[in-house]
Amino acid sequence: MILKTSTYWKIQNVKKRIKVLQGGSGSGKNWAVALILLEKALEKRRLITIMSDTYDNLLDGVIKDYTDMFAMNGMDFMADYYNQKDKYFKWGQSTIQFRYIKDNPKKGSNSGKSKRRDILYINEANKVGWTVASTYIGRTHEDVYIDFNPDYEFWAHTEIPKLRDENGIQESELIITTYRDNEACPQSEINMIESRKHDTQWYNVYGLGQTGTYSERAIYSYDMFNMEDLPETASRIPSGQDYGLSPDPTNLVNMWMDGANLYIDTVFSENNLLPEKLEGTERMSIVDKMEEVEFPKGHLIIADSAGRKEILDLRKYGYNIYGITKKPGGQKEGIKLVKGYNLFCTPRSTTFRNGCEMWFWKVDPNGKIIPEPDGHEPDDLVVMRYVLAAKDRVW
Repeated sequence: MILKTSTYWKIQNVKKRIKVLQGGSGSGKNWAVALILLEKALEKRRLITIMSDTYDNLLDGVIKDYTDMFAMNGMDFMADYYNQKDKYFKWGQSTIQFRYIKDNPKKGSNSGKSKRRDILYINEANKVGWTVASTYIGRTHEDVYIDFNPDYEFWAHTEIPKLRDENGIQESELIITTYRDNEACPQSEINMIESRKHDTQWYNVYGLGQTGTYSERAIYSYDMFNMEDLPETASRIPSGQDYGLSPDPTNLVNMWMDGANLYIDTVFSENNLLPEKLEGTERMSIVDKMEEVEFPKGHLIIADSAGRKEILDLRKYGYNIYGITKKPGGQKEGIKLVKGYNLFCTPRSTTFRNGCEMWFWKVDPNGKIIPEPDGHEPDDLVVMRYVLAAKDRVW
């Protein structure tokens, strides 16, 4: 038996064809829509499409929800139901398919091209461009579900309300759900959300589900690219590496440059790597990890010179690594340098994407943005800055 939360019933009570689901953290809207789609699939033969910006988001989101949901009922979703090759599963007489897209209708089978369907669910819709979203919505016969965290205004607020049916009646309705509407929200998550009430901007968006202005505070923005789409004119530049003791990971980021475009691929970001390669230990060292990913020893790596032990060990095993020294004011200068480029990252670069989406400028008590970073600089963003800062010195 699966609990039907208040979020579930709020969504079910939306009568408009296009259901705009604005919610804060822990509201359970993804889970609720996933359950509703299973019920819709049993009513009659339907083609249901669940889409997001990347397949990683689907795996971590809706596909995980179905895996957990089925497991609660003694079923193995991934082994017995899900076709991992073609990314769909059958339920009743219906097909529920998963699609990931880029806002570029000219490239790739998972781009702006869209076949017709009965029901559409756009998950994390604020990561999907309007060009692609409008194509999918326009080719959907029945219901459309659009969910997102409202950290900024986007096409769900500006374009969707303009859509009218053949009688000129608005087709959409927006509802707001919060963790208070999710009776299944873990107490630990509730405690985390409520512990941030003092951060008014954060709590209004992620606690109360109110539309915010976090995009204005974001230090960096990025677009996605696949490695097969890397321009032939792009030149590989030094890779970047940063070292950390758990919970801070050690990472490795590959980079390419093409004019004002900078392309990022996070090779790994891993905790508990030993700083030195030691015989007889069960723990993997940084050198072991570098060998595992088959990183070319001749290619230059830029790293924080504070990681002296790690750098010396990597050099011992033949890696070409340069330690860059931090300078006073170097972070702000580095940010200015990075902001001179258009940033692109691969789908697997989740730590890079999370860093861009979670690192902001500070604001004063009146809500005015202060050009000063708020909090710890994410690791993948640090190494990107290191590499660019070393441009005139070592490459």
